[in-house]
Amino acid sequence: MNILEKILGKKQAGGRGRTSVGFLKPYDKEKVAQDWERIAQLAETNRPSAYKEAVIVADKLLDYILTQISSGETMGERLKNAGEAFPRDVYQGIWDAHKMRNALVHEPNFDLTVLVARDILEKFKRGFQSLGVTL
Repeated sequence: MNILEKILGKKQAGGRGRTSVGFLKPYDKEKVAQDWERIAQLAETNRPSAYKEAVIVADKLLDYILTQISSGETMGERLKNAGEAFPRDVYQGIWDAHKMRNALVHEPNFDLTVLVARDILEKFKRGFQSLGVTL
């Protein structure tokens, strides 16, 4: 960490035209871990409605994190601007998970199977863990 990062609490941009990305604070890491417990409890019920809720809550939690470490008017903009904070495969996974959440919410005939829901939740989990959150 250089002196500018210490003063501003931000990483410098990675050169791909993205804005700088802030670090997730210890308080926020604790909040994410606590909220993840609720998500895990929902998933353990094995009810389709609970899986749907778990995916929606996980996506909201990701957006909360993005508002803490990135900038942008929409979640999509914040996610694009935060790309350098994630390993490439994890970044793609959380994009895919976010797109699946959008399909779940906006497409009336979208069928969320248990396997798909578990995969989506695992992608969100990997994203949170890559930011240093212990789950």
